Amino acid sequence: MISVQNHQQPLSGNKVRNNIIRGTFSALCLGAILAVSSCSPKTTGGVLRNPDVYGGKIRPETGKTTPEEGKKETGKNNENVKAADQSTNIALLLPFQLNLVSGNNVVEADVKRSALALDFYQGFQIGVNEATKKAGAYTVKVLDSEDSEMKNLSLAASKDVETASLIVGPIYPKEIRSFSKGNKNKKVLQVNPLAATMPTEFNIGNLVSITPPIRIHMRAIAKEVVDNYREGDVIVVFDAKDNDHRQFIGGFDEEVKKLNPNAKIVHAATIWSLGQALPDLNTALVVCGTTEKTQLRALVAGLDEKVGEGYAVRLFGHPNWSKVNFGSYDNFYRMDPTITSESHLKAWSSDVQNFQRTYKNAYKVDPTDFSYKGYDAGKYFVSLLNKYGENYAEKVTEERYSGLFSDYQFNYNPQWGYVNQAVALKTYRNGSFQ
Repeated sequence: MISVQNHQQPLSGNKVRNNIIRGTFSALCLGAILAVSSCSPKTTGGVLRNPDVYGGKIRPETGKTTPEEGKKETGKNNENVKAADQSTNIALLLPFQLNLVSGNNVVEADVKRSALALDFYQGFQIGVNEATKKAGAYTVKVLDSEDSEMKNLSLAASKDVETASLIVGPIYPKEIRSFSKGNKNKKVLQVNPLAATMPTEFNIGNLVSITPPIRIHMRAIAKEVVDNYREGDVIVVFDAKDNDHRQFIGGFDEEVKKLNPNAKIVHAATIWSLGQALPDLNTALVVCGTTEKTQLRALVAGLDEKVGEGYAVRLFGHPNWSKVNFGSYDNFYRMDPTITSESHLKAWSSDVQNFQRTYKNAYKVDPTDFSYKGYDAGKYFVSLLNKYGENYAEKVTEERYSGLFSDYQFNYNPQWGYVNQAVALKTYRNGSFQ
C-alpha cells in the first residue's frame, strides 16, 4: 500500500477495486492513484510516498512534523534541520494528473493518463532501494506536476523542492521550462528523465538530460558509417522531406568530414537519383532519417530492387525504424540495416529477469520501458549520492553507468548542462533490430 500525505484517509483496497474494470489494471497501481486523488487538487504540496523506501514517516502537507519527528528535532537549529533534510530528500515530479480524477471514481481513462508516471515512479523506487545502503537513508517525495506549466511554477517554489538534494523531473518540455523559471535551487541537479529535446532549447545549466537527443544519434551513425567506409565507397544521403529526416541529418556531412576528410558524400533527392549514385563495384553507404511511411517505403523498395540486381548497399537510418515492420522486403536484411537506440535492454539477461520478478511481485504488473528507465535513473543517482554526498554533481561526467535499459555517459556544458552521449547500435536480424 502506498502512503500519502493528506488530511483524508486513503480508501481501502476493496473500494479501489470496486472502482475499476476487474482484471484490466493492477489493483496496486490504481490504489496509488486513488489514494493520492483523495488529496484536494487545489493543495500545492501533495506528496506520495512508497512503502518500499526504507524508513520514512509521513508528514502532513502543512509542513508540520509528527510528534515522533518533533522529538528528534528538539534542540536543532533551523539551519541544521534544513541541511539534514537536503542531504536525504529527493523530489520526483511526474504528471499523474490526479487533478482530473473525478472524486474517488477512478475510470480506465484516469489510469491510462497516469500510466507513464506510475511506471516510471515504480521503477525509480526499486532503483533507489537497490542503491540505498541503509534503511531511512533517503526520502523520495513524489509530486504531481499535472502536465501544467502553472503547477510546475508552484512546485518549483515549494519546500519539497527547496530542500531536495536531487530533483528528478518534470518530464515534458513545457514543464521543464516553466519549472526552471521558478526553481531557485540551482546548485542541485535537475534530471530530465524522458524528453529527447535538444538541451540547447532549455539552456538550463543544472539540467541532466538522460535521453540522448537526436544529434547524438546522428553522430553515432556518422562514426559507424566512417568506420565502415573504404576507398571507392560512396556515402549517399537520401534527402527525404519530413522533419524527422531534417532533424536527424542536420550536421551529418560536417561530422563525417571531421572523421574522414576524404570520404565521398553524395545527396539524392529522388529514388532515381539515388539509384544513379550507387557505385557499380564498391559499397553504397546509404543514410536517411525519414520516418514518413510513403518516403520510407519508396526508399526501401528502391534499394531492395538494387540489391536484387547485385549492388552492394549498407543502410543506416532513424532510431524509430525499430517500430516499423520491414518483413515484406525480401532483401532488406541484406543491406545490414543499422540504427541507433537509447536502449540496450536484453530481456534474456539475469539482471533484467530479476528486475521483472521484483517489479511484478511489488506491483502485480509487468514493467514497461518507462519502468526500466525509472529504475536506471533511481539506481544511478542514488549511487552517486551514496558515494560522493553533496559533491555528487561534480562526478557525473566521470561516473559511467551501464543499466538495464540504457547506458549513461555524460558531457557537460555550463550553458545547457549534462547530456547523455551513450547510444547503442542495432542491426536488423531475424525480423527486428537487435
